[in-house]
Amino acid sequence: MKINKHINYLDDQKQSPLLYEAIDYNLLLVNYKTLNVITNYEFVNQFMQQNGQKGLVIFDVPKNADFSDLKAWPNLKGIFFEYAEETLFEQGFKAIEQGELWFPRPVTDCWTRQMLEEEQHTTLRTNNLTRKEIKVLKLLYSGLESTAIADSLFISEATVRVHLHKIYQKIEVKNKQQARLWCKSNFNKLSS
Repeated sequence: MKINKHINYLDDQKQSPLLYEAIDYNLLLVNYKTLNVITNYEFVNQFMQQNGQKGLVIFDVPKNADFSDLKAWPNLKGIFFEYAEETLFEQGFKAIEQGELWFPRPVTDCWTRQMLEEEQHTTLRTNNLTRKEIKVLKLLYSGLESTAIADSLFISEATVRVHLHKIYQKIEVKNKQQARLWCKSNFNKLSS
């Protein structure tokens, strides 16, 4: 990666820097090779907060890398492959400054496929729920405990426990807290 007047080293070593700062764009640039080795989510997030960077850019990403985990990095605004030309960086930074995201097509394809697979898996799990199980799950999500759910549906508390056990298996969770978290992400997919 070449350096222009907009990009400063964040370390003073003679070898290739691992962190850069695109000052004019208020971005932190992190070399892909450092992810989870020298840097981690907490370090990057804390560093950005302390230094006021609004976004993260990961550069020197190999074209054959596994892109699936990259989206978890805090405030990720762009990704650049290895050997990207300086003009591409400048174009990407300008787009990011305008509120756009800058991700290569193979990266967005990977993420979209991942999202669609998760969506399909969730839909399959949701479709396996009976109407009664959906009612029990919605009441659980609303904050009711087993006794109140039983009273609300005019069934015994033991029957509620049976429904919850079946629900947990179908949506692949272990307890009420996990079921409520699952509902938070999937409530809109539940049909009564």
